[in-house]
Amino acid sequence: MKKHYEASKITQYKEFVALVEEVGFMPLSNNPIGFLNLSDLTHEENWHTGLDTDPWSWRVTAEENKVAAYAKVFNKKPGFISLEWYPKFIAARRRGLSFDEMYSEGLLSSYAKQIYDLFQRQDVLAAYEIKALCGIKKETNAKFEAAMGELQMKLFITSNGTKRKINAKGEAYGWPSTAFSTVEAWAGEELIQKANTIAWQQAVEEITERIKAYVPVAQGAKLKGFIGA
Repeated sequence: MKKHYEASKITQYKEFVALVEEVGFMPLSNNPIGFLNLSDLTHEENWHTGLDTDPWSWRVTAEENKVAAYAKVFNKKPGFISLEWYPKFIAARRRGLSFDEMYSEGLLSSYAKQIYDLFQRQDVLAAYEIKALCGIKKETNAKFEAAMGELQMKLFITSNGTKRKINAKGEAYGWPSTAFSTVEAWAGEELIQKANTIAWQQAVEEITERIKAYVPVAQGAKLKGFIGA
């Protein structure tokens, strides 16, 4: 089934949206189990052109339009999850536990808690704002990146638009930086409530079944790592 999709490349945003909604989830690029990914489904020359046909721009459009969540959700690398499948992944990744419960059980680091606590005071924060508020220096940047990966993989934070730095005159400058919010702020109460009704085992089984529909040979540690549960 995977070869069927890769045989014809997609060039339009609407084709990408239709495919994500049909498949349910998709990494941005190559992944350990060989699942469908946006890189393989598009023409290399279309990337980073700034045009409507640029797949790199689709990631921001998709999450801003609430078509699909976008974050480091597959093996700590970027990918998309449709609104239909998002509650299943939340159920699988969180195992029915709150952030505080996961932290108290040692499933999240102190750096992850420090970052997550910032979102209790401000809804949306750019990566550079998080670094500044946490006092991240060059020597602690690796721990910061690891903690950001933890929070995205456990579906506690997700990409939510972009922000630019503001100078003393109130003018925006520099390249847009990825902004983040809690998953609750991005997804809304309805999706979160739906996730809370799905048992962990059920979620894992449904995700596994969908993966095997596209990659029948996926198994073992690689499959478990991709599911992230």
